[in-house]
Parts: sequence; structure tokens; C-alpha cells
Amino acid sequence: MMFERIRTMLIGRENRRDRVTSGGDDVRLIAGRYQLGNRLGRGGMGTVWRAYDEMLAREVAAKELHVASDDREHHRRMRRALREARTVARVHHPHVVGIHDLVEHDDRLWIVMELVDGPSLARRIADTGPLTPRHTAALGLQLLGALEAVHAAGALHRDIKPANILLRQDGGAVLTDFGIAALEDDESLTTTGELLGSIGYMAPERLTDEEVGPPSDLWSLGATLSAVASGVPPFQRPTGAAALHAVTFADPVIPEQVGPLRPIVEALLNKSPGQRPSAATVGAALRRVADGADDPGPLPPAGPPEAAGTAGTAGTAGSSAHFPGSAAGVTDPPTPAAPPTVTAPRTLTGTPTPTAPHTLTGTPALDREPTVVDPAGGRPPPRPRGRARTWWWTAGATLAVAALGTGLFVTFGPPSDSDDKAPSPSSATTKVTVDAARGWQTATPTPVRKGDQVTVTYTTGTWTVDAANLPLVGPLGHTRADDESLRFAWKDCKMDSAAPFGALLGRYPGNPGNPHGVRRAWHFQASRQGTLQLRINDRDGCLDDNRGALTVTVRITR
Repeated sequence: MMFERIRTMLIGRENRRDRVTSGGDDVRLIAGRYQLGNRLGRGGMGTVWRAYDEMLAREVAAKELHVASDDREHHRRMRRALREARTVARVHHPHVVGIHDLVEHDDRLWIVMELVDGPSLARRIADTGPLTPRHTAALGLQLLGALEAVHAAGALHRDIKPANILLRQDGGAVLTDFGIAALEDDESLTTTGELLGSIGYMAPERLTDEEVGPPSDLWSLGATLSAVASGVPPFQRPTGAAALHAVTFADPVIPEQVGPLRPIVEALLNKSPGQRPSAATVGAALRRVADGADDPGPLPPAGPPEAAGTAGTAGTAGSSAHFPGSAAGVTDPPTPAAPPTVTAPRTLTGTPTPTAPHTLTGTPALDREPTVVDPAGGRPPPRPRGRARTWWWTAGATLAVAALGTGLFVTFGPPSDSDDKAPSPSSATTKVTVDAARGWQTATPTPVRKGDQVTVTYTTGTWTVDAANLPLVGPLGHTRADDESLRFAWKDCKMDSAAPFGALLGRYPGNPGNPHGVRRAWHFQASRQGTLQLRINDRDGCLDDNRGALTVTVRITR
């Protein structure tokens, strides 16, 4: 009987209009259940509203995902929303925001989450100034425990910064905004690269071809600790490009206010992931500072990235931490021992371009660190083309050749001892930049001749067929899951129906199977004279939202 009443209530609510009247006021009702209140903030992924769950009689936060009107964008946002919801739902930790529901309403996507009724850490610093080193260390312990739980669930947060950390009424920290978190499944480990996040808090390996894993989140934690204790991010620069350069090459600026946290921050901000300390080591050091010690103790590196990718041991960041000057402490449960190593997709070298900040409306400068959504950004400048060198064999060693000496040697190469030998094969090597936003592009400065051996080898770079929603990838193209999410566009936009979107394609006159999937290397013999062309697997009418470029090496031997 009770279940029948609940069912009747649900059906009745589903049939209600979106807007209902309550005490004469117009109230917006989402999915027949969540009554929206005031707006709490706005970020790069969506707008967050205070809401009331009428079924369970509790306050919640409803995140309205920014969704464009066209079907293609809608599909992208749906996929990202599902990934965010599933990531957070798999993590059960007091310092990770809880997720309750995912609904679609009025062609909009909504993630219903735990309501953390407090300011962001960035807002707190803007209002009252930097925190003391002890207070910062206590918060750092809580965040470290949250990260260990996230890593144990097989995910990376990828956007740790003061703006994405909320404070409960008791002062405890809550890690939020998993909008760009990347679940590490078998497919994405080998074929997907993604570069999203706030520049000043983003680990340098995110900008290179190094492995990205839990040490990258620890880097972001180190930058956050420094910013919270001093009020200034360690890589703050006037422009996004300058911030990118600072993260990659410059030493961090760590003010004196950081105090005993300095050795911890410096260790976490090591440019090499393998030289950063483990989560267990960082936890022990933070605990000493939170307890009032002036020396955090030794901070040895964790070793190679694989070892550094292992989350800390039990008790590292999960026990109680008391805030100086607060009435109540915050106790964390112990975290699991030695979660498995998590490595993220290999992100290939690109040319990041800063875009709009991923911030909440009205938040301070600490919140407004530029957010990178497209590491390949604009089109990278063309690489200088290699100079072909041709080696010729001359007949006989004569006094005339000896007299010419070095000049002939450099120009024509070493002489042979026989005038009966045919010229040996010569080769020309050229580096070519293939732009994702263009169609077929000529890959050699001169036509290829019949009989030439041609080898195309991927060198570096990333691109994407949807800069707003899909990650940057290499020559293999997008993952099976990302490609499947674009099924509605396969017929109209794919050049090669058998290859995923974003794959590197090549074609040459007379070759069977044009266009050909280049993958990481492609070798063929020219059956006629012609021009080699390369492109991304995306038709001409669909290139407007593409970004990035790949650099390939073309070698012709004749």
C-alpha cells in the first residue's frame, strides 16, 4: 500500500507543470521533484542552484549543465555530465561532495548534489585574507584524504584550486567540481589525451608528453596550499601565455607567509612527477605542521611516476585535523591502504591557448585563474621544413676530385671506387604540420615519383573534432566511447567510416583503399607520380569546431 502511494505521488508530480505557485510566488520545479531557489554560482561547466528535494524533504544543490540547442552539443554535454556524476558517485568520502541524482529536464541536464552551505576557499581568502600555515595544513590533510579516495576510485580530479573547494559550517573542506575529471579505463589510457584545468594550478606534465597521473593532482594541491597560505598563486602571471610558460619552466613564487609549509610546497611543485613525494609522505608532513611543528620533516621523492601514482597508505590524510582558533575539529575516516596506481591518458605536446576563466560569478582573483580548454588552441606555427640532402656517387678517385677537396665532398658526398655502380638510393625528409581545421593538405613540397618509397610517421601534437567537449587526441583518433557519442554525425561528417573521428588520414593517387588510416606510421610505394595529402577524419563541412594540429615526418626514398 505504501509503495502504491509513492508511485501515485511520483506520477502526479511528473504530470505537474514546470512552474507551480507557492504562496503567490512563481516556483520552478525540476523533474517534478526539485524546487529551485537562488543561484549559488556559475562556473565553466554550469550554473549551480540551491534547490529543495520535495520527495526527501531536504535541501540540495542542482547543477544546470551549459547545453547548446543543437543535438551534437547536447550529446557532448550529456556524456560529460554522466562522466562527472559517475566519478563523484563512486567516491564515498566526507571531504568529497556527495552526488544524489542526474536528471534531464526541458532539454537541460542537471546534476543533483549535496548542498555545502558555505563559501568557497577562494571566497573565504578574499573576504578574510590568507589562512595560517597550521590552518592550511589541516585543510590540506582533508583534501589529501579526498584525493586518495578519488584516485582509489580510478579517477583524477584535474582541477584542484581554491575556487573548487567549499567550506562547511564547521570549517571542513569539500572537494567539488568534477566537471573535467577523467575516468581512467583501458581505452582512454592508450588513446585519449585531455588537457583541461586552471593554468596556474596545472602540473607541467599536462603540457608535455609525460604520463599524467595522481602526482599531477598532488602538484595542484601544492599550488593550492601555497595560494591559501599566502593569498597569491605560485605561478600567477598577467596573461595566460605567461602562466603557461611559468608552470613549465619557472620556479614557483612562494611568499614568506607560507612558513613551515614551504618545504612541502616546493617538493610538490617539482617539475618531475617522479621527484614529488608520495601521498603518505605529504600526509605525515602536513600533520606535523598542523600540530604546530616548524619543520615538516623529510620529503623524499616517491620515485618513478608509476610509484608516485600510488595513493598513500591508511591513515595518511584521513584522521582528525583541528583548525587553530575553531571550536570544533573535523575528523576524517581512515582511507584505504595502498590503492592501485592510476595513470591518465598520455597528453601529447600541444600549444595551449587560454580561454574564458572557469570561475563562479563575482569571485575574487584567486578564483579567476585562466582555464585551458584547448591545449592546441589556435593553430601552431608551421614547423621549418627539413632540407633534403642528396648523395651522389662519382666515378674514380682522380687528382681533379682531390683538388676540389672539401667542396665536392660536401656537395656530392664521398667518391666511389667504381664507375660501374648505379647511384645508391637517396632520401628526403620533411616535417609537416597537419591542421585539424583544414581539409586535405599537401604533405610534400614536390610531387612523389613513381617507384618512390614513402613513409609517414607521427611525430607530435594533438587535435580534436569538438574543442568544446571532446579531449585532444593523437593520430589514432578519439576513443570508441567518444566516437560512439558522435554516431548521429557519422554519415555526414566522417571521411573514413571505418576509422574514428580525429584519426589521421592520408591519400595518394592510385593507392587502393583511399583514404588510408595513417595511425602512427604508414609506408607505401608510389605506383605513379602524384601528391601525398593528409587530413583529420572529419569532412570539410564539419571542421568549424576542430582545434589543434599534428606534426608528421614524411620520408621519401628513391
